[in-house]
Amino acid sequence: MFSYCIVIIIICLLILVIEGNRRMERKTNNESQDKTEINRRCEMKWFLRRKITNAGPLFSGHFLDVKVFYIVEFDRVPCVQFISELDAAEAYSYIADVFKTDITNTYQHCYFDQAEQKSFFNNTVFVLTGNRMIELGANYCHLLHGPESYAWANRVVKKLAEFQSAASSSAQVQVVGFARQPEMN
Repeated sequence: MFSYCIVIIIICLLILVIEGNRRMERKTNNESQDKTEINRRCEMKWFLRRKITNAGPLFSGHFLDVKVFYIVEFDRVPCVQFISELDAAEAYSYIADVFKTDITNTYQHCYFDQAEQKSFFNNTVFVLTGNRMIELGANYCHLLHGPESYAWANRVVKKLAEFQSAASSSAQVQVVGFARQPEMN
């Protein structure tokens, strides 16, 4: 009879030890799930509260450095296409008309002309859907895009090339090199 009591006590102790281990495992799993959940929440809060701590590189000259702005906005390095000698007013009208459904934000640096009593823009940055951005300056345009958008950028550059400024078409072309021009003597 005594041996039966010892066996029952040992079985009860084993059950208590096994149940205690199960409780500890459940508690550890719940804590790790809670920690994972807390870490995810902290990551999301960090993502949603992303702040620029050093805005120096973002501004270049009198307005934004559009390449840095692209990185801040889309978190990737852009491909850049450049076209110069544009009539900015025609290019602006074209971009505003053709991409009106794709434009998510527009940022401008403007100046007020006292003589004409009107505001004119120096630079305009159009933020488009699909990780694309267009910077239009006084006589140039930057197209910033991801590597998947080369076809789009080539089409836009070809269309913008039609808006060549009048000043650039009347400029004299000088050849620099071995051919000497008379006014260089």
